[in-house]
Amino acid sequence: MVNKFGSLSLQGKSIGQLTFAGRNLVGANADVAVAMLNVNNTLNTENVTPQAGFDFGIPFKTPLKLVDAKIIAGTARSNQRSGVRVATKTGILLPMSDAKTDTLPEEEYDAVFVSGKDKTVHGRVRSADAFDSHDLVLYSVSPNYKTDNRGEVVRDDYDEPIISNYQFNFIQQSKSGDIGNDDNIVRILVGSAESERLQAGLKPGDKLVPQGLKFAFAGNDATDWTVYADTLVELDEKASEKPTSNQSKTTTNQADKAKG
Repeated sequence: MVNKFGSLSLQGKSIGQLTFAGRNLVGANADVAVAMLNVNNTLNTENVTPQAGFDFGIPFKTPLKLVDAKIIAGTARSNQRSGVRVATKTGILLPMSDAKTDTLPEEEYDAVFVSGKDKTVHGRVRSADAFDSHDLVLYSVSPNYKTDNRGEVVRDDYDEPIISNYQFNFIQQSKSGDIGNDDNIVRILVGSAESERLQAGLKPGDKLVPQGLKFAFAGNDATDWTVYADTLVELDEKASEKPTSNQSKTTTNQADKAKG
């Protein structure tokens, strides 16, 4: 499967200020208790599967913090027969006064989790949980065409199909040759103009490092995750150094916008 990543570590504090709203039951059999949380004192909510023993009887609007959180593929209550999966958040919910913090250092959360066509940011995640960004070997590039509400390809005034972005398809070098591994492919989407600039001179086997990573959850029969990048840079001595300066600045700004 393309982009089949088990889970992504999520930085709880990057979601925003969380307050308890109530308890809800989810899952295929409606047997998983989740905490409903309001975000930044708005009507936007997040569902989080908390640690065992979490007190669902705490008062409404109790401030909480989320520690050592993850985003995983959960089972959808509806459409479960067709194998549809949903993004499910898990973690430890604690009073704001608790001293516990994330096990991972802050700089490890180097990408963002997004949703919707406008790529709304919902927090910072750890890209290394998905793949090693320095382990990607390019084998193909192909366009994705813009479609309308009926799924028909949208064409320009010259009847040419409009390209929305390009998919850069990679093999993870460290897993190359493992015939028992069918989840070796990483597909990264890059905007049309940037892709066309990048493609000049590219060839199979080039090693490219994504910059400005964004992860969205798809959860269909082809892929669990959609991955976007602002750009890709050739892997060289300079790129081999941890490419977090610009990327962290980008993701931090995006996450700050999400906090309001």
